[in-house]
Amino acid sequence: MEKTFTSVRSFTDPKGKTKFCKSCGNIATQEALFNVGGGITVIERYCDGCAKNVK
Repeated sequence: MEKTFTSVRSFTDPKGKTKFCKSCGNIATQEALFNVGGGITVIERYCDGCAKNVK
């Protein structure tokens, strides 16, 4: 699966469940969106620091 970075957006879970950064395990505050083809978008969650390095 080849994923292509599209954007980063702010993340807040409306149900109040804590989500964690994919890279470092801190609390996630950003979502990175990746296009994987076929109209499918993968969302990965990151903290502010790690989100700056996502591409």
